[in-house]
Amino acid sequence: MEATRSGARRSVLARLWPTMLTGGLLGAGVTGLVFLPSLAASAPLLLIALRPTISVLVLVGGQVAFVPALLVATVFRALLDVGYFGLARYNVRSLLLRRVGTSRLVAALARRSAQRGLLWFCLVNTNLAVDAALGAGAVPMRRFLRFLIPGSALSSALYLAAGSSLAPWTREVVRWLDEHASMLMLAAIGLAVLQAATLLATRRVRAARRVRAARQASRARDPRQCSQYSQTADNRLTQGDETP
Repeated sequence: MEATRSGARRSVLARLWPTMLTGGLLGAGVTGLVFLPSLAASAPLLLIALRPTISVLVLVGGQVAFVPALLVATVFRALLDVGYFGLARYNVRSLLLRRVGTSRLVAALARRSAQRGLLWFCLVNTNLAVDAALGAGAVPMRRFLRFLIPGSALSSALYLAAGSSLAPWTREVVRWLDEHASMLMLAAIGLAVLQAATLLATRRVRAARRVRAARQASRARDPRQCSQYSQTADNRLTQGDETP
């Protein structure tokens, strides 16, 4: 009995940690995007921690010290890849993995013949499809980390170096963002609200269509009900004709 409970707890934890890790990092990324105009000038290292994307690293690469920015970017970029890897490894049904577009791509990349190439590809760049394919395959976590951590460090160093070389131009961009921070943040919040409203309206329309299609299908399956409806309609028409 205790063994069954411990196994159930392990299964729950295995499914819970990648969801919480990935959801928390994506939420931090949204926060960084909203406050990007102000953080790019006042706290660029915090912006890298919240949103360590290529565009952010290039944008603030000339505003921060190289070594701290490299450490922060490597850690948080690797954590997001580990989250996607865990979602695929423990078969967590999530909207995050649907962003790949189709499960056939992950299934094709998860073959043993493609795993070695994908691991070496992690030294150059990582993305959701690669992480999900390696997680869905038989690649151990330690082996994945042996390729992922150096790859995250190399790519982060490359993007930060590009941002440092482009500092004369990126400084003007950061200055403009700082001057228009309040307006840009309000615009970002407005776009987020608009997107959420559009998504909600789309879901309601699709749900209404499904209900309508289900009703039509149930009526088509029950011919007695259809004949009863037609007979009722004929009786109403007859009664209308008889009334003076």
